[in-house]
Amino acid sequence: MSYQTIKSRKIRIAVVGVGRISKNHLAAIDHHCKDLELVAICDIDQASLSEQTKSLSVAGYTSMSEMFKEQEIDVVVLSTPSGLHPQQAVLAAEQQVHVVTEKPMATRWHDGVNMVRACDEASVRLFVVKQNRRNSTLQLLKRAIDEKR
Repeated sequence: MSYQTIKSRKIRIAVVGVGRISKNHLAAIDHHCKDLELVAICDIDQASLSEQTKSLSVAGYTSMSEMFKEQEIDVVVLSTPSGLHPQQAVLAAEQQVHVVTEKPMATRWHDGVNMVRACDEASVRLFVVKQNRRNSTLQLLKRAIDEKR
């Protein structure tokens, strides 16, 4: 598979789900604002959505389908409950949008397979966040390895 590299402009990102975990993604987008542009957010909770659209000065949607119709998006971040990731990833792939999804990517094996298949067929990338560097158990293990224990 060949993926087109974006070099002439910022990468346009949308975040779906503006709850607790989205703050990490929004901070990362802000940190890399030289290369990334937050173009939209989406959430079914109208109160949270309104608060975040004002705070971030960005378009807000309660429907991913509407968001995809109205915005040019390169990458969508799925920070929604894990049971929703498969359907949302497939929808994004159908729109030729790359997907970053929180873990777990799916709660059922066949849903995960469908996500991978949809992204492969659409020639878009699928990335599952596996951020565990700050997990206390893993930090203990790393320290033990570093100290050759």
